[in-house]
Amino acid sequence: MTPVPAALQSGDAPTPANHSGISMTAVSHTLPNGLQVLIHPDSAHPLVSAQIWIKAGSLHEEAWSGAGLAHCLEHMLFKGTPTRNPQRISQEIQELGGYVNAYTSFNRTVYWIDGLAENLRGYLDVLGDMVRNSLIDADELTREKDVIRREMAMDHDDPDSTLQHLMLDTAFRRHPLKHPIIGHREIFDQIGRDEVAGFMARHYVPENTFVVITGDVEEASAMETVKEVLGDWPRRAYEPVLLPPEPPLRGRRSITKSFATEQTHLACGWVIPGESHPDKPALDVLAFLLGSGRSSRLYQTLHEDQGIAHDVWAGAWCAPETGLFQIEADCQPKDADACRAGLINEIRRMQSEPPALADLAKAVRATTAGQIRSLATTRGQAAILGHSWLTIGSFDYPSQYLGSIAALRPEDIQRVACDYLKIETACLAELGPDAESKPGISAASAQRADSLPKRFHLSNGLTVILQSNPRLPLVSVRAEFLAGILAESDETAGLTMVTAEMIVKGTKHRTALQIASELENLGGHLRCSADAHRLVLGADVMKEDALQALDLLSDLAGHATLPSEALPDVIKHQVAAIQEEREDPLTVALRRARREIFADLPFARTALGTESSVPSLKVTHCRELIDQTLCGKNGVISVFGDIDEASILSALEDGFGKLPSGERPIDARRVWNGSSPSGEWEDRLDKKQAVIVIGFRANGLLHTDTPVLSIIDEACSDMGSRLFNRIREELGLAYYVGAQSFAAMGAGAFYFYVGTDPQKAHDAEKEMLSLIGDLAKNGLSDEELSRAKTTWRSSWLRSQQGSAAMADACAWNELNGHGFDRFQRLPDIVNAITSADVRRVAAAYLDPATAFITRVMPA
Repeated sequence: MTPVPAALQSGDAPTPANHSGISMTAVSHTLPNGLQVLIHPDSAHPLVSAQIWIKAGSLHEEAWSGAGLAHCLEHMLFKGTPTRNPQRISQEIQELGGYVNAYTSFNRTVYWIDGLAENLRGYLDVLGDMVRNSLIDADELTREKDVIRREMAMDHDDPDSTLQHLMLDTAFRRHPLKHPIIGHREIFDQIGRDEVAGFMARHYVPENTFVVITGDVEEASAMETVKEVLGDWPRRAYEPVLLPPEPPLRGRRSITKSFATEQTHLACGWVIPGESHPDKPALDVLAFLLGSGRSSRLYQTLHEDQGIAHDVWAGAWCAPETGLFQIEADCQPKDADACRAGLINEIRRMQSEPPALADLAKAVRATTAGQIRSLATTRGQAAILGHSWLTIGSFDYPSQYLGSIAALRPEDIQRVACDYLKIETACLAELGPDAESKPGISAASAQRADSLPKRFHLSNGLTVILQSNPRLPLVSVRAEFLAGILAESDETAGLTMVTAEMIVKGTKHRTALQIASELENLGGHLRCSADAHRLVLGADVMKEDALQALDLLSDLAGHATLPSEALPDVIKHQVAAIQEEREDPLTVALRRARREIFADLPFARTALGTESSVPSLKVTHCRELIDQTLCGKNGVISVFGDIDEASILSALEDGFGKLPSGERPIDARRVWNGSSPSGEWEDRLDKKQAVIVIGFRANGLLHTDTPVLSIIDEACSDMGSRLFNRIREELGLAYYVGAQSFAAMGAGAFYFYVGTDPQKAHDAEKEMLSLIGDLAKNGLSDEELSRAKTTWRSSWLRSQQGSAAMADACAWNELNGHGFDRFQRLPDIVNAITSADVRRVAAAYLDPATAFITRVMPA
């Protein structure tokens, strides 16, 4: 694509970014100091996303390329300014109901706050102070570098991240894309304050920055606010960074690395042109057809037909100048050679067999639907605007991109597969157990919606929740049935998840491939999943495809054939997921704490089951579970979005109304009282980090104390909490620290966790117990409680952006006994929580003498 002129000057007319009929009208202004401002008003919710984009990332570190300067500076911007210390930054944002975060990528660093529209001025004031006036204190940098080293250790413990780093380092020789964004430890250790502050002085200037504001704002008022906050930022000359060109690849490159994992992770990659190249849309569609969704070529061949891959993926991602096309697969070590050959064979097949027109239509629909879904939130809108502006200096990139995709022909896809994915120049990476010993690789608030949710009942007793909201032409469906852990035994643990996967393997009217591709061909998504409490059938589609989605879901619920030949693969992949959980130290620690807290209760099990229970499951078990749980009196179906209630109810009666009435096998109001003794346990993993979890027994999700525990969780989990400020900021004992409230049907738990250097584990645990003891004795301060409530309200509002989350929340609340309108009642419940309530609940549940302490240490 040819880039359009960069900046619209102040006063220019709005430029609409058209997303296949969805108009997102934004305006651009340029201040006298060179700072560009993008504003997109959207009054659907009283929310705003305020973002500051710095056009500098890991690609722009020049002499210190590979040091992680951009990422390190992102951390340091939260460490204080002359007028705000680190605690004040976090607490001020909380007091304003904001949620702050930042991310560093190859070509950008973005700081953003999502929150209440009325507080835009406060959000911009904090962000502006951070990007202009951060102190980059040398002592703070020393402490924060230790935090980043812990983050590096976590990154190296993760097989997917490690595989990605291997692939980049193999594919690129000169271009800085070869370096991880976080940097190399050896180079990172050499940087000090001068290097970090110098990077900020070099790149954090108005000429290299733009502001994005989306949400319930007025253009004139928002612009005036930006001028007041950032208008006096002095303009300085900026010399762009010149990046070295990547020489063409003349032959195959490969790398293997041994890794403490029970699975093998494979990747094949090819260097491709940059983001704005005319072939990028065709490469994206090629990646979609190869590895996106259950109907993709790789999934159907390697997962469904051959059963040798647990998971597959394909993607084409780019920096401005160059990028990488990548396909990946996870498999058992014994299947690695066959799986790698399968990846290459599918590339060859695409080069010889262009996709059908129907497959192209599926890609166009999926891409368009994805663009539209991203418009549901203020943050999504800001991300689209920012990416478009950064890529071509205009709001037109999304519409140009979609137009290019719509114009593609099958021969275009075949051409780019032949031009760029040459087998003889592939970059191959393998990560797995003993890999290096193998031979070399050869191959809006609910009140502001158009209507509140309404409840109906089908003739068989199935509860229906409908909400019409025509803001976007999208519809989300969630059919949820009580099942999960309470419907299983020790011998059948994991059955609900296995059954959910078996349901999509075929019905009386559809094959597995038809099920996998039907909604994907329309740009939609099918969901068939399970968790600790329920089996969920869901769909997210465009408005005109809602009735077809309901027909598919009712077919799955009522006519699943559960083919026995599919069961071994389903079991194999679920066992692989159980094994994969053991690769994350925090998950291991939380799972162990859960087993001990609920040692004599069903909740000691997880939804995945165990390596002994899952392989013993039979098709008869799945059929018995379906017969017991997929019935009218045991389910709730919610349909939210741009719907006509009468036609939806009619379709539901014709489909889901044919399910048997049945009975509810699980009593949601039963209380499960545990009696296992507290204590201490320790596990060892072949990882570099240590994780400590301090857990406590609590009550279930229907108990009146549970919302109070949620507020305590909120107060202890953010960057302004006493835990974070004391353990991470003041003492430098941890990379991450937080809390998690778990509320199940009739039982619950509350966890505190900390990830730390093994040498600091004892001190971190001691300090955590001290803080918990103070919390149990004194509760939260009035200031902490106020901040937690404000943060909760902002989160509550943000969760309403989009029909999918609301459809799920309302169905779940109706199913578990709270009532579908629980979501709308929550603000009053939270507002009514007092300091006395917090003290009472903390004292009742969080006494350190009753703690279940689990530690995961390096082997």
